Amino acid sequence: MRSSLRSWLGQAFTYPNGYTRVNHLERMRKFDLASRGTPLVGKLSKDGPNGVFNSLGEDEIIRLLDWTVYDYAALYAGKERNKELESILSAGSSAWKVGERDGFAGLERRVPEGMQIAAESAMNRPGDGGRLLAEAWHATYGVNRQPDLGYRKSIEAVEAVVLPLVAPKDDTATLGKAIGQMRAEGNWKLPFIKEHKENPSQGVVLGMMQALWSGHSDRHPGTASYVLSTQEAAEAAVSLAVTLVNLFSNGGIARR
Repeated sequence: MRSSLRSWLGQAFTYPNGYTRVNHLERMRKFDLASRGTPLVGKLSKDGPNGVFNSLGEDEIIRLLDWTVYDYAALYAGKERNKELESILSAGSSAWKVGERDGFAGLERRVPEGMQIAAESAMNRPGDGGRLLAEAWHATYGVNRQPDLGYRKSIEAVEAVVLPLVAPKDDTATLGKAIGQMRAEGNWKLPFIKEHKENPSQGVVLGMMQALWSGHSDRHPGTASYVLSTQEAAEAAVSLAVTLVNLFSNGGIARR
């Protein structure tokens, strides 16, 4: 796969079809500014794209691929090139894939197909819930992972679909307040014909919501309980948020 990636990046930083050498040196300058790492434009000018590729470690290659996918996304031909890259990564069983979240293309961690389908469904729903979930997904599974941001955006995504239903007139409502109100009302259920007496569907949903809310360890900086969210916690939060955004958006959980 390495030789295929070298070829793909090489085409991104060469100048066929009438493009000038300046175009591709400028593209590398843009990457240098964005990455704030060791500048590569001089290496590109001297040794060409293959020389740049051969000088990079695995993590540096991933960062350059991620940025190039982002830079390509606005171009029609670039979108086709990004599809070519995804074919290379998929054929090579890479842990990375080309994704698009909230209109921005980039590399993200590959997840099981079933989870990907559920996440796509939730993120494509109209309104703030889908948009915020897309931000949570990118922060959690993107190249520049930010688990604390991914966890926070997961909660915001769930709040975006829960609060208009549970507390539409409360401008100070949070997911925590919504959980308390739903528990007190006692009439929120999944559309099952039969309910287990000891574990009704409302309890299952509220349990998921409570786990998401209570597990947010970096909500209050400066307190004794403040601990930055881990990557594992962020991934669990996103998984819960995907399920909850889908359930609340399609009426799966409602007053009954």
